[in-house]
Amino acid sequence: MRTLEPMVSPAGPLAWDSLPREPVRRWLLFSLPFFVIFATLLSSQLPVPYYAIEPGTARQINDLIKAPRDKSYPPKGEVLLTTVSLGPVTAFQAVAGWLDPDVDVVPEERILGTGDRTQYRQAALQQIDTSKEEAVVLALRRLGHAIDEHGEGALVESVENNSAASDRLSPGDTIVAVDGTPTVLNQQARAAIAAHRPGDLITLEVVPADNSAKRTVTANLGARPETGGAFLGVSLRTRNRKFNLPFPVSIESLGIGGPSAGLAFCLAALDTLSPGELTGGRKVAVTGTISLDGTVGDVGGVAQKTAAVRRAGADLFLVPPGEFEIASARAGKHLEVVKVGTLEEAIQALGRHGGNINALGPGPAAALG
Repeated sequence: MRTLEPMVSPAGPLAWDSLPREPVRRWLLFSLPFFVIFATLLSSQLPVPYYAIEPGTARQINDLIKAPRDKSYPPKGEVLLTTVSLGPVTAFQAVAGWLDPDVDVVPEERILGTGDRTQYRQAALQQIDTSKEEAVVLALRRLGHAIDEHGEGALVESVENNSAASDRLSPGDTIVAVDGTPTVLNQQARAAIAAHRPGDLITLEVVPADNSAKRTVTANLGARPETGGAFLGVSLRTRNRKFNLPFPVSIESLGIGGPSAGLAFCLAALDTLSPGELTGGRKVAVTGTISLDGTVGDVGGVAQKTAAVRRAGADLFLVPPGEFEIASARAGKHLEVVKVGTLEEAIQALGRHGGNINALGPGPAAALG
């Protein structure tokens, strides 16, 4: 019987001997888990487009109020300024934040808007400088001092898209008159605009941002979405605003930014500039913006601020009306939360909780100046 043999091709340009099999590299098999862990750790340290809002501090600020010795009455109680810690996160930190009930992780654009981090920081520092100035003025007026305000017009800080002003005004322009009436303060310009109805024609005298020749601008006012009132579509502040204080008062802000310290600064100034204990000798935490008419405004991060207040051992937490429910839900059993919509409401709340408010003198009329 004939046996068939396997055909073997001779080595040559169209055929090669089979390559020898590579030995199994066992070290690769053992190293693979470590490579996976390393890659995971590396990716977790990469930045992501999110910011974490975390509990900050609740620091007493009475020692930050500086006034002449004969005008100062250092209190024993404490007004606590509440803050949040805010910053960009890595992927790992974002996941950890989402799992922590005291941390909010939000998209970067909710914090920065259309600007960058440098612009955000600069705006925050400008806001706290404004808050400190207005807190001092409001406190002195509440104590009965008459304080004059001076300015050089209503400076346009921003212009809303698709508004009456969007193709007529630019940031940096200054409105110096409305319908022929001079407006040296931003509140004068606001009042003149508010006196109109939607659809009315308004005439503005404007100094351009480059300080070139003054020009006249006309526009038909729109309607404010939330109230239906007349709406120009600009954000204004007084250009080169100055106040004539009866004596120097300053506030250190320790590099903190944003407008939410206004009410705390004002109450701390009142406590320092008047005899007696405005807080009743207690630890009182405070958050909320303040304006020269005494209105207290909502702030952000109140959940995180409440956590910081609990840790600081405060007895009382004064918050704007819009923040009351969140703060109350996070306060626990030993922290009382009170909502206040004006400076006077805050003062009366302190009075009900043992504070000496009689030393402040007359009430709301003095606060308005």
